[in-house]
Amino acid sequence: MSNPFEALRLDPAATPEEAVRQAGRLRQRAADEAAVAAVRQAVRALTGRPEERLLHELLTHPRPCYSWPALERFAAAFRRPPRPAEAAPAPVPPLDLAEVAALLRPLVVAELDGPPPPFEPVADPDAPAEVARQTAEALWQALPFEPEG
Repeated sequence: MSNPFEALRLDPAATPEEAVRQAGRLRQRAADEAAVAAVRQAVRALTGRPEERLLHELLTHPRPCYSWPALERFAAAFRRPPRPAEAAPAPVPPLDLAEVAALLRPLVVAELDGPPPPFEPVADPDAPAEVARQTAEALWQALPFEPEG
Protein backbone atom coordinates (compact mmCIF):
# COMPACT_ATOMS: atom_id res chain seq x y z
CA MET A 1 0.00 0.00 0.00
CA SER A 2 1.27 3.49 -0.80
CA ASN A 3 1.34 6.29 1.73
CA PRO A 4 -2.24 7.54 2.33
CA PHE A 5 -1.13 11.18 2.30
CA GLU A 6 0.35 10.64 -1.15
CA ALA A 7 -2.72 8.71 -2.32
CA LEU A 8 -4.97 11.61 -1.24
CA ARG A 9 -2.41 14.23 -2.33
CA LEU A 10 -2.39 15.87 1.10
CA ASP A 11 0.14 17.59 3.29
CA PRO A 12 1.05 15.54 6.41
CA ALA A 13 -0.25 18.36 8.60
CA ALA A 14 -3.77 17.99 7.14
CA THR A 15 -6.57 17.25 9.58
CA PRO A 16 -8.79 14.16 9.33
CA GLU A 17 -11.66 16.42 8.14
CA GLU A 18 -9.52 17.70 5.25
CA ALA A 19 -8.64 14.10 4.39
CA VAL A 20 -12.34 13.16 4.20
CA ARG A 21 -13.12 16.22 2.04
CA GLN A 22 -10.24 15.49 -0.33
CA ALA A 23 -11.30 11.84 -0.53
CA GLY A 24 -14.79 12.94 -1.55
CA ARG A 25 -13.36 15.05 -4.38
CA LEU A 26 -11.09 12.25 -5.55
CA ARG A 27 -13.91 9.69 -5.45
CA GLN A 28 -15.97 11.85 -7.80
CA ARG A 29 -13.13 12.01 -10.31
CA ALA A 30 -12.12 8.34 -9.98
CA ALA A 31 -12.12 6.47 -13.27
CA ASP A 32 -12.58 2.94 -11.96
CA GLU A 33 -13.45 0.94 -8.86
CA ALA A 34 -9.81 0.27 -8.01
CA ALA A 35 -9.13 4.01 -7.65
CA VAL A 36 -12.19 4.41 -5.39
CA ALA A 37 -11.04 1.49 -3.24
CA ALA A 38 -7.55 3.04 -2.91
CA VAL A 39 -9.09 6.33 -1.77
CA ARG A 40 -11.28 4.55 0.81
CA GLN A 41 -8.30 2.62 2.15
CA ALA A 42 -6.27 5.84 2.47
CA VAL A 43 -9.09 7.56 4.41
CA ARG A 44 -9.38 4.56 6.76
CA ALA A 45 -5.64 4.71 7.42
CA LEU A 46 -5.74 8.44 8.23
CA THR A 47 -8.89 8.40 10.35
CA GLY A 48 -8.10 5.16 12.18
CA ARG A 49 -5.64 4.60 14.99
CA PRO A 50 -3.53 7.64 15.91
CA GLU A 51 -0.30 5.56 15.91
CA GLU A 52 -0.86 4.53 12.31
CA ARG A 53 -1.55 8.12 11.25
CA LEU A 54 1.59 9.30 13.06
CA LEU A 55 3.65 6.69 11.24
CA HIS A 56 2.31 7.85 7.87
CA GLU A 57 2.96 11.48 8.84
CA LEU A 58 6.58 10.63 9.62
CA LEU A 59 7.01 8.74 6.33
CA THR A 60 5.65 11.61 4.21
CA HIS A 61 7.76 14.48 2.93
CA PRO A 62 7.11 17.56 5.11
CA ARG A 63 6.38 19.86 2.16
CA PRO A 64 5.03 17.66 -0.64
CA CYS A 65 4.27 19.26 -3.99
CA TYR A 66 1.61 17.43 -5.96
CA SER A 67 1.07 20.05 -8.64
CA TRP A 68 3.74 21.50 -10.88
CA PRO A 69 2.59 24.43 -13.04
CA ALA A 70 5.35 23.89 -15.62
CA LEU A 71 4.42 20.23 -15.98
CA GLU A 72 0.73 21.08 -16.29
CA ARG A 73 1.49 23.67 -19.01
CA PHE A 74 3.59 21.09 -20.85
CA ALA A 75 0.82 18.48 -20.66
CA ALA A 76 -1.76 21.01 -21.83
CA ALA A 77 0.40 22.10 -24.77
CA PHE A 78 0.99 18.56 -26.00
CA ARG A 79 -2.28 16.88 -25.02
CA ARG A 80 -3.52 16.64 -28.62
CA PRO A 81 -1.70 14.65 -31.30
CA PRO A 82 0.08 16.74 -33.93
CA ARG A 83 -1.97 17.92 -36.88
CA PRO A 84 -1.45 16.04 -40.12
CA ALA A 85 0.47 17.85 -42.83
CA GLU A 86 -1.70 19.70 -45.35
CA ALA A 87 0.20 18.55 -48.42
CA ALA A 88 1.26 14.98 -48.88
CA PRO A 89 4.98 14.55 -49.51
CA ALA A 90 6.08 14.12 -53.09
CA PRO A 91 6.39 10.50 -54.17
CA VAL A 92 9.89 9.08 -54.40
CA PRO A 93 10.97 8.57 -58.02
CA PRO A 94 11.92 5.03 -59.04
CA LEU A 95 15.57 4.04 -58.85
CA ASP A 96 17.43 4.51 -62.14
CA LEU A 97 20.04 1.73 -62.22
CA ALA A 98 21.77 3.16 -65.29
CA GLU A 99 22.34 6.44 -63.44
CA VAL A 100 23.71 4.59 -60.38
CA ALA A 101 26.07 2.58 -62.59
CA ALA A 102 27.25 5.78 -64.31
CA LEU A 103 28.01 7.33 -60.89
CA LEU A 104 29.82 4.28 -59.51
CA ARG A 105 31.87 3.33 -62.59
CA PRO A 106 34.43 6.22 -62.32
CA LEU A 107 34.87 5.54 -58.61
CA VAL A 108 35.63 1.85 -59.23
CA VAL A 109 38.03 2.65 -62.09
CA ALA A 110 39.90 5.18 -59.93
CA GLU A 111 40.25 2.61 -57.19
CA LEU A 112 41.50 -0.14 -59.52
CA ASP A 113 43.87 2.07 -61.60
CA GLY A 114 46.65 2.23 -59.00
CA PRO A 115 49.72 -0.03 -59.15
CA PRO A 116 49.40 -3.35 -57.35
CA PRO A 117 50.84 -3.40 -53.86
CA PRO A 118 54.39 -4.74 -53.61
CA PHE A 119 54.97 -8.24 -52.36
CA GLU A 120 56.26 -8.50 -48.84
CA PRO A 121 59.11 -10.91 -48.22
CA VAL A 122 58.03 -13.86 -46.13
CA ALA A 123 60.24 -14.38 -43.14
CA ASP A 124 61.47 -17.92 -42.56
CA PRO A 125 59.97 -18.73 -39.17
CA ASP A 126 62.23 -21.76 -38.66
CA ALA A 127 65.95 -21.61 -39.21
CA PRO A 128 67.57 -24.73 -40.75
CA ALA A 129 69.26 -25.58 -37.45
CA GLU A 130 65.91 -25.55 -35.61
CA VAL A 131 64.32 -27.79 -38.28
CA ALA A 132 67.19 -30.27 -37.93
CA ARG A 133 66.88 -30.29 -34.12
CA GLN A 134 63.10 -30.92 -34.22
CA THR A 135 63.55 -33.69 -36.83
CA ALA A 136 66.17 -35.45 -34.70
CA GLU A 137 63.93 -35.23 -31.62
CA ALA A 138 60.95 -36.66 -33.52
CA LEU A 139 63.07 -39.59 -34.78
CA TRP A 140 64.42 -40.25 -31.28
CA GLN A 141 60.88 -40.32 -29.79
CA ALA A 142 59.63 -42.63 -32.55
CA LEU A 143 62.38 -45.25 -31.99
CA PRO A 144 60.47 -47.33 -29.37
CA PHE A 145 57.57 -47.76 -31.77
CA GLU A 146 59.63 -48.84 -34.77
CA PRO A 147 59.77 -52.65 -35.06
CA GLU A 148 63.26 -52.63 -36.62
CA GLY A 149 64.49 -49.55 -34.77
